[in-house]
Amino acid sequence: MRLLLVLILFSQSYLISAQCTKSYRPVIFIHGFLASGDTWSNAVYYFKKAGYCENYLVAFDWNSVGGNARRTDSLLNIVIEQTLASTGASQVDLVGHSAGGGVARNYLRDSTRAKNIAHYVQIGSRKWPSEYAWFPNSKCLNIYSEGDKVAGTNGGPVEGAQNLKLIEEDHYQVATSEKSLARMLNFFQEKNSSKPDASTKRKIKLAGRAVTLGDNQPMSGASINIYSLDKSTGDRKSTSGKINTDKNGNWGPIIVSKETPYEFELIGADSTQRTISYFFPSFTHADPLVYLRGFPKGNMISALLSQIPKKEDQSVLVVYSATQAMISGRDSVSVNGVSICTPELTPASKTAITSFIYEDGDKVSSGQSIKQFNATPFIAGIDLNLLAGQNQLLKIYFNGQSLTIPAKPSKERVLLAVFR
Repeated sequence: MRLLLVLILFSQSYLISAQCTKSYRPVIFIHGFLASGDTWSNAVYYFKKAGYCENYLVAFDWNSVGGNARRTDSLLNIVIEQTLASTGASQVDLVGHSAGGGVARNYLRDSTRAKNIAHYVQIGSRKWPSEYAWFPNSKCLNIYSEGDKVAGTNGGPVEGAQNLKLIEEDHYQVATSEKSLARMLNFFQEKNSSKPDASTKRKIKLAGRAVTLGDNQPMSGASINIYSLDKSTGDRKSTSGKINTDKNGNWGPIIVSKETPYEFELIGADSTQRTISYFFPSFTHADPLVYLRGFPKGNMISALLSQIPKKEDQSVLVVYSATQAMISGRDSVSVNGVSICTPELTPASKTAITSFIYEDGDKVSSGQSIKQFNATPFIAGIDLNLLAGQNQLLKIYFNGQSLTIPAKPSKERVLLAVFR
């Protein structure tokens, strides 16, 4: 079992860019609570364009909802040791976002293991109270933002470390914004501080993982059907084939067209898993960290999601923002002309990156918050009756991006729109 978990975290292999250099240190990225490795999709793209080899950029997945701290620490150590062995590097650079900062600092507590780390970057996480004699703050970069309502006053500058203070960036933007990525790149490699060029290729390569939400358990043997879509109706135009995940939940690579909407239909090997259709307005660049999440079992999140209905005449829609929170007064997000980004639903303090939208059973489409989501961080619930059936469409708007998809019955599948 332990070997399987290590493989889950490390097994995804990608083709190395012909322009990459092996002279840079590998980077290990650690996500936060309720997140997965795709937190670092922007970072991996940015670092690759600056010359890093793809297999030198490792996203560490860990169980943030029911994991054991000692086990997580042990698995992180194995991944770091395997990265050193596979690349021939003498040290790695370490990055932790939010709760991932706690995972990273826990690793650095051990003076022997800390010798594996050249630099540490903490993003949107709690300030550490004191430096370790064997890993001084001068080897650390701390990135924080006044706009981060999650870290809040627990964040802020760290004496002796390099500090980057952002002003408006929310809890997720602090890890995905170009300001943060450029500073990280400059911290790791001074000569790499220039902005990477955008890709001009029309065909791009995608790969990723299928895992369950929060605990990041692999969805082994799942089927993924991939379709290009008609932009105006969301109807399936052509198929890019059917692929199956391996025992660690990995899938791909596949080749897709840029600036084309796609549907990724995720069907779990377990018949009790709900089918989820992921919709992407487009892909702008190659990405090895495209994550598809199924509903988990046996944890706090599964109890929450078990209440989502299965109806013949109604849809369940999930809107997921991959790189930022949805914040009322700053962002514009709507479904069929109804705003789902309001002071009640998505205040800055909620830091919502995911909104579940469906009629909550009272037969009233109120547009109000669904109460079981109120106490859950990062996830909102919105009471709207989304009629399903032939010729019924869902028109989703997100900060200038738009996506139109067929309103399929929730008894058949959950619909999930991803904005990146």
